[in-house]
Amino acid sequence: MFWLRSGFYVTLSLLIQAACLLLFKLSQFGQNPFPQLPVAVIVFFGLLFVSPLMGLLANETERIKGSSLTLAILLNAVLFFFIRSLAPGASWYVLAPLVALITAFILPRLFPKNAALIAAMLVYIVCTLLANYTFDSFIPLPLYGLVNVGTLFFGVTFTQRDRVHQYGKRYAYLMIGIAALSNIVVALSLGTPLRYVAVGFLAIILSEGADTEVYQRFIDRRWITRVTTSNAVSIPIDTIVFTVLAFYGEEWATAAWMREVILTDIVVKVIVGFLAAIRVMGTEKQRSLEAM
Repeated sequence: MFWLRSGFYVTLSLLIQAACLLLFKLSQFGQNPFPQLPVAVIVFFGLLFVSPLMGLLANETERIKGSSLTLAILLNAVLFFFIRSLAPGASWYVLAPLVALITAFILPRLFPKNAALIAAMLVYIVCTLLANYTFDSFIPLPLYGLVNVGTLFFGVTFTQRDRVHQYGKRYAYLMIGIAALSNIVVALSLGTPLRYVAVGFLAIILSEGADTEVYQRFIDRRWITRVTTSNAVSIPIDTIVFTVLAFYGEEWATAAWMREVILTDIVVKVIVGFLAAIRVMGTEKQRSLEAM
């Protein structure tokens, strides 16, 4: 079934470039949106997909990997001509799939023993960066509440962090530290107010530290039990700490507004985290079957 996995690989690479347009549209819901996606954000978005791209062709021959990579790059070059005029700076969107494809191709060759760990850490780190880039973008829901665009990324981090726990607690704390420092550097370079930088750093340290300790206490339980238990603690901590400390005092951040944001953010993070956990379970099961 190599042709099927190769097809998914190529299709995913095309979706990465197209999804940059969606990311730009969502970022425009912010209080002070950028006129176009910063190049750094496009690169981070591409790195988000290194792990799934690696997994799709992990057990294929070098010939299939090389031909799939070549086809993906050629088709993305074609897609580039259709997308480049659809939004300001859209000609840079092709960087996202190129970064994802090349990194996914090179990483297992540079670090054959630790490629999966590095890729998993990359997903977590860039998700926190993208979440903080869209931290002030809120989409009104049809019936009730507002959902923070960054929540769509941050929901993945809770499960992704639990995935890294499988390699050991020290790697989880190393990843959290790198993510926190990276967010400070990127936020300052993008001109993010220091208040949001400090609050984001505090929310990451508190929620991730709590999640790590809870997860380790349930390390001998089933994967889904570990994930749901640790997420049940860390998601409310992250949401409440960030929302209250980041937006308290703003004229538009009323008590009712904060309740809506906190409630919808927690619900969305739980759903996204659960879906990510199901995906990881499916991937691990597939690898186990292929190894038999």
